[in-house]
Amino acid sequence: YKPSLRSIVGDPQRGVSASGFAYRYPLPWVGGPFRISQGANGSYSHIGAKSRYAIDIAMPEGTQIIAARGGTVIKTENAQTGRGANPSGNFVRILHDDGTMGVYLHLQQGSVSVKEGQHVAVGAPLGRSGNTGNSTGPHLHFVVQRNVGLALESIPYEFSQPVQSLPNFAIGGN
Repeated sequence: YKPSLRSIVGDPQRGVSASGFAYRYPLPWVGGPFRISQGANGSYSHIGAKSRYAIDIAMPEGTQIIAARGGTVIKTENAQTGRGANPSGNFVRILHDDGTMGVYLHLQQGSVSVKEGQHVAVGAPLGRSGNTGNSTGPHLHFVVQRNVGLALESIPYEFSQPVQSLPNFAIGGN
């Protein structure tokens, strides 16, 4: 699959809610509760425009990862073992209809179950959590991005279920 898009037509601000977010994402995993091991602006790796608003959710390797929003799969990696050459490890990138992208990183080798060019709905299985790429332990790195010029920029987002309301959901810490 080779994307043939030169630009994305859409308005990421369309339908902005009272909280200022255009879309509230369902939790992109099955099971839990899990904890956030690094939040937005985290000092370990969530620095710079590309990952500023990313969230790392610590979870056992092999946890089912699902699409938090529908769209078209535009990029995947599925063969990396361990740290490998790509800091993202194995991943799925989904293009949404407003031009934003949901990205699911550090997936288990061989677990990615979608193909580039495939349309997926909310809740569709994407793969399983892993410990590939620049990873300090099994987790899901979830980020929403958009193209700005010729660079990717992470953008703020919120989950439909506030992470603070999840039972036993500890933010940060060990």
